[in-house]
Amino acid sequence: MLHPKIRKAKESDAQVIFKIIRELGWFAWVNSTSDEKILTQIQQHITQCEQNDSHSIYVAENAENNIIGYITVHWLPCPFLPKLQGYISELFVQKAARGQGIGKTLLATVVSEAKIRECSVLMLLNHKERESYQREFYRKQGWIERETVANFIYPLNARSHFH
Repeated sequence: MLHPKIRKAKESDAQVIFKIIRELGWFAWVNSTSDEKILTQIQQHITQCEQNDSHSIYVAENAENNIIGYITVHWLPCPFLPKLQGYISELFVQKAARGQGIGKTLLATVVSEAKIRECSVLMLLNHKERESYQREFYRKQGWIERETVANFIYPLNARSHFH
């Protein structure tokens, strides 16, 4: 079991985060957009996280200080909850580094931050066809699948299909 070093992302991490996303091959917009445009967007997002406390991005580094995974969480106020809720939008680990506890450590980092922020709840989406869902990764970390809630999206253009 690897013990990765976890830290907040810096703008200089954008290239490696981009490589992780590109390696997945899951996202139509990424697959059809120039590297420069995607890289610029990732850099802007990291900068926004540094300037604005409403988002956090953490990266996991191996013993050689190479980034092997990352997690993004958005801290959202909600009128019917007494505290913030956290929404994890991304948790990705390089294929070669999976199964070594990196995702678990990144998730635990966000849970710790949520406790510090006194959040009411953390939530995330996990596609049922993904390997992480099939092997019950989140359940094994103590997460509960909501049986009574349907997740809906409203696509605003042809490239925004997330299903």
